[in-house]
Amino acid sequence: MITQSEKIIIIGAGFAGLSAARRLAGSGLAAEITVIDKKEQADFLPLIPDCIGRGINPDFLTCDIVKFCRKLKINFIKEEVESVNLESKNVVTLSNSYIYEYLIIASGSQTNFFSNQAAQEFGYSLNSVRDVRRIIKALKTDDLKNFVICGGGYTGVEAATNLWLYAKKNGGNKNIVIVERASAILGPLPEGMKKYVERNLKSMGIEILTNVVIEKIQANQVSLSTGQVFNQAMLIWVPGVKTAEFIQKLNIPKSPQGRIVVDEYLRAGQDCFCCGDTAFFGDKDSFLRMAIQFAITQGDQAAKNIISSIKNMPFEKYRVLDLGYIIPMANNRSCGRVLGLNVSGRLATLLHFSMCIFRSLGWKNRWGLICNLFKSLPAGRQGGGKC
Repeated sequence: MITQSEKIIIIGAGFAGLSAARRLAGSGLAAEITVIDKKEQADFLPLIPDCIGRGINPDFLTCDIVKFCRKLKINFIKEEVESVNLESKNVVTLSNSYIYEYLIIASGSQTNFFSNQAAQEFGYSLNSVRDVRRIIKALKTDDLKNFVICGGGYTGVEAATNLWLYAKKNGGNKNIVIVERASAILGPLPEGMKKYVERNLKSMGIEILTNVVIEKIQANQVSLSTGQVFNQAMLIWVPGVKTAEFIQKLNIPKSPQGRIVVDEYLRAGQDCFCCGDTAFFGDKDSFLRMAIQFAITQGDQAAKNIISSIKNMPFEKYRVLDLGYIIPMANNRSCGRVLGLNVSGRLATLLHFSMCIFRSLGWKNRWGLICNLFKSLPAGRQGGGKC
């Protein structure tokens, strides 16, 4: 039987961490559950680009972690984790040290600047509500003619189309360019899907430059390896993400992105589980992509296995349920694959927003998103040429 001395620590209050916390809090066990995060606010990342073009209120994309934990009657500590010792079962923050019996690492991912100091100083990341507020402020106050998006992944495409919609709604003549160092945008997606997205981007006048890198970054100026120089430019920096610094210090198997390799039960070591973007989980002959649906279900499964361990019951394997993916684009010509079927156009957009509303935290946020999106969807119906 568990006693009060049994301590469970969750590092990270994103989708995976909050999912684990909810499961553990509802288990009925008298455990001491603690969530550690450097922020007091969790951000709903899937709709952050839409704050730019569709005008979604960023306030509806936040969750108060303090209130969330208080409602579940669990502890919350606002501190940044410095290191983890899996042998001594110790979590060290900038100011304290905490002992645990069970640990869940769900610290998510952060923007990877690849040691580019100029990108950090002059570029705009797009990985939090704070980031998008900075972008919106700059759009309203700076005299910008060019938008250069570094990175042709999901976020790069979303950012480009929402900048297009912002310019269209505000009557601006803007040049939007996606710069991708690989030979194609959207990485491992099927070729047909890539071509669909490329055609749609070009219909909006968005330029795609592949096999190109950014060579120099200055204030409001971006220079490319092609010799092109963009003045009065905003650089949106979304070429990739990495895991937290404390994970890089762990001497355990990791992927090139720094994701921790886990077994079929989501374990990374004795009494340590990883989930969400932090976890590198094998699925058939490949590995799971970073996605909210996996973060939520992995957080839940990690918590279930801790509960099973405490009760001296066998672990359950994490079983992948892949509902699919959507590449949302702000002119509502989105595309993706859902339940094994290809979807495109307004239906894909509707499915994306429906799932986002369903997964957002709190009825106030859900209702706010519904109202915002109802007003904004008609604005993106037209295809279009250049802004």
